[in-house]
Amino acid sequence: MKECVIVGRPNTGKTLFALNFAGYLGSKVVDITCRSYDDLITCRHLTIDQAKKELCGMTMHKTRSLQSIILKVPVGKTQVAFKLTDTCGLSEGIHNEEDVRRGMAQTIKLLRYADFILHIVDLTTVNREGSIIDREIYQFGVARHNYLLLGNKIDLPAAKENFTRLSSLYPQANALPVSALYNLGFKEVKAYVARNV
Repeated sequence: MKECVIVGRPNTGKTLFALNFAGYLGSKVVDITCRSYDDLITCRHLTIDQAKKELCGMTMHKTRSLQSIILKVPVGKTQVAFKLTDTCGLSEGIHNEEDVRRGMAQTIKLLRYADFILHIVDLTTVNREGSIIDREIYQFGVARHNYLLLGNKIDLPAAKENFTRLSSLYPQANALPVSALYNLGFKEVKAYVARNV
């Protein structure tokens, strides 16, 4: 089974995207497998709404370990299962909390083995240079040829202009505007996933 990893900076909407995308693919409930840095595995059975209430929030680094969901996507006349893994947000510098440092290390390690990468960037924070972390993820993903750049929060003011800036900052990326909150762009993401599973 192929694994799709969701990466990006903290608070870009990775967890919300994962849960709403699961709902978009037809899941009403999800079995979320959490894998800690020391390989402790726990599994939780939640509705999409319960998962959003418990796992999404405005606090930095709410996700501190890998969280995976097994989903199915239609490919031709069949359904193909794949693993969608949400990760700890990556940030510059050395974080002062050990759990966050370990979560980031876990994310970086998983990137090396993932079958394909969904890189989420918050369009409200795109500046002229782009962030160091986003540039590193972009360069790694483009070199691997299994990478999709998602400009999230396209529903917010100025996001369309920032999506144009994002596309020019990362010209080799296949970039899509999305809204994790309102499921905008999910049809295109689903088509990408179906081509790669």
